[in-house]
Amino acid sequence: MSAIHRMVSASAEVAAPSIRQEFTLKLTPFDQREYRKLIAARAETIRRVAEKLKPVMRLKNALDAGCGVGFFSKTLDECGLNVRGFDGRKENIVEARKRFPNLGFETADIQDSSILELGRFDFVLCCGLLYHLENPLLAVRNLRALTEKCLLIESMCIPDEKPLMLLREEPRADDQSLTDVACYPSEGSLVKMLYRAGFAVVYQVRPLPNHGDFHDTPDHARKRTVLLGSSTPIDIAGFRLYPEPRETQDPWSKAPAAGPSVPQRVGRFLSSPLRRKYITIALRARRVFPEMPIPLRLPFGAWWLAENGALDHELIYNGFEETELNFVQRLLRPGMTVLDIGAHHGLYTLLASNCVGPRGRVIAFEPSPRECRRLAKHVRLNHCSNAEIEACALGKESGEADLFVVEGFRDWGNSLLPPAVPEPTRKVRVPIRRLDDLLAARGIKQVDFIKLDAEGGELAVVEGARRLLQTAPRPAILAEVEDVRTRPWGYPAREIMQLLARWNYRWFALSEIGTLYPASPDEDSYDANFVALPDERTEEFQRVLSEPRDRSRGDLV
Repeated sequence: MSAIHRMVSASAEVAAPSIRQEFTLKLTPFDQREYRKLIAARAETIRRVAEKLKPVMRLKNALDAGCGVGFFSKTLDECGLNVRGFDGRKENIVEARKRFPNLGFETADIQDSSILELGRFDFVLCCGLLYHLENPLLAVRNLRALTEKCLLIESMCIPDEKPLMLLREEPRADDQSLTDVACYPSEGSLVKMLYRAGFAVVYQVRPLPNHGDFHDTPDHARKRTVLLGSSTPIDIAGFRLYPEPRETQDPWSKAPAAGPSVPQRVGRFLSSPLRRKYITIALRARRVFPEMPIPLRLPFGAWWLAENGALDHELIYNGFEETELNFVQRLLRPGMTVLDIGAHHGLYTLLASNCVGPRGRVIAFEPSPRECRRLAKHVRLNHCSNAEIEACALGKESGEADLFVVEGFRDWGNSLLPPAVPEPTRKVRVPIRRLDDLLAARGIKQVDFIKLDAEGGELAVVEGARRLLQTAPRPAILAEVEDVRTRPWGYPAREIMQLLARWNYRWFALSEIGTLYPASPDEDSYDANFVALPDERTEEFQRVLSEPRDRSRGDLV
């Protein structure tokens, strides 16, 4: 029986460029926080490769092998290619058809010979698939048979140029293998497979995607690669020839291990990007002066003094919530009033201050005295005259409570209930205010945007802001909705979404490219940041999001 199963495509209509309203998004593992940055980095590279090769190789159509829910199929479509996609999971194909109804998607197994019924395509993309398979070489041979001109492969790889594979147990998860074991190839193994499958020449794409998995870091070796197998040689910048690996010694022989030489280390340092050089020198200096903060320039122009916390680590090595920050930067306009609830050390405060300008207003709420000191330091350093700090927690009722302050790396986990972190905590008595009362005391009648991150206390914050959230014009909200945070408070995270839905707020998931998709408030569990828009201002915010970005405002790229 054929391994390809066709289904009737759903129809939909798009309400606006920035918000798709034709269906309610079913959250998949690919929509979760840890994937979004990786997806965005890979999409940028796929777009760059396709746009370079299309005119030179006269590419007209494309196949997305292992398409998931269709993110990269859409990327290829935007490059002007006629795209089809397939995936081994039927549920992914159902979701892909809902999200991108104008593209063709089918259920199929790349390891089954019936996949060849699809025909041949100028450009074939295989992203994040091969290392989930029991037989990646068979899959590469099938991909070669489907490829007319070139095959672009993105894959995890064992950090070795030798043609090796590691048999690993695969967890039973929706983003993993369809079986319980998979062969993880080395980069050299992938290259050798491409040559032996019949490609005339193989290239490594340069530069690799801008994500930590594609580069060596102090914590891990490079995990991923992007390779191009071509039926003919190409002479285009951005593709480094990768010869077929050959065995140079007996695999059973023994050789003494040796680390990189001093010249090798110097060469690696000199060839690294300027920011990496700066970080390397700063970290060396910190060995001598352990308390020395490292000044960092944030993407939107503000200065940050990195110390030793989890957020500092993310900003130094990986970036942090770039999709969310980009969304906020696109949404905010001069003159708006913004509330940063759970401001921590002020990342969103600094961004909002930059966006709303001198006619705008930013109020940062942070109950921890320790975090308030760093927050105030960042506000002063960046001359944020439009930003104010409220040193209190927010809740359903005013009063006082113990704040559990984390003593250690995860200093962003402070909470009014004991947080689920391995580090010790200490209690600090802090005031609690109702947001409605505080705004009334300040004479603030309109708020345009709220960032809400209260480490599980979000529901109480919302209940203490009934007047603000039930009286038009109401603010847009970016909220952390995570069951791991709300569980110690005794309620499921969906109650946050359901309460605001009853107040005529509409919930949206935020894709890696900044598109909003309607999200159901009735899922069993949540682990992401979500956007809530009030009915009466949805069109207003929709227009703002659809406006071209103003590069002079330092928009994130």
